[in-house]
Amino acid sequence: MASLTELGAILHEEHFHIVVWICDLQNRTTGTAALQPLDPNCPDDKRQLETLILGLDQVLVHHAFEETVLFPLVRDRGGSELTMLLTDEHIAIEPIVARLQSVVRAILARGPGNGLWSECCAVSGELIAEMMAHLEKEELGVVRQLDCLLDADTDHRLAVERSDHKHMTQHQFDRDLQPHLA
Repeated sequence: MASLTELGAILHEEHFHIVVWICDLQNRTTGTAALQPLDPNCPDDKRQLETLILGLDQVLVHHAFEETVLFPLVRDRGGSELTMLLTDEHIAIEPIVARLQSVVRAILARGPGNGLWSECCAVSGELIAEMMAHLEKEELGVVRQLDCLLDADTDHRLAVERSDHKHMTQHQFDRDLQPHLA
């Protein structure tokens, strides 16, 4: 694997964390595991549902950084077609995130009955498919190309800024993400 820039390594790690919880979500909402709904009256299940909301929030924070900071710089370096595609994918993903957050909040408030768990599993399936394809494009089209898309000083500056932000949020996220949704 080619060496990543400083910012590339940070974004790659963020993508890795997203992939981990997406895979955990898939393991919990498909197959035989999906036959046993998460029950907010069970402390472990409630924690998993709350953690899912945190993970979904992190996707939105990640997208916001890309759209407001990174993508404009990539566009300036001739990557407008790529950033338009990735932004369009964000536009497709974010309503799915909002729907899943809404369903999970409803499960937390009222329990998994009345079709809520089935809806949670269905919306999770949509999100998993969209996110995995999207993350692959970002990894190949942006993260691995940052050495060509950003000068070293800009990459370093953004890495420091992102790292500072990440340290503030990642520790909270990782702590809240345990145990995983598996």
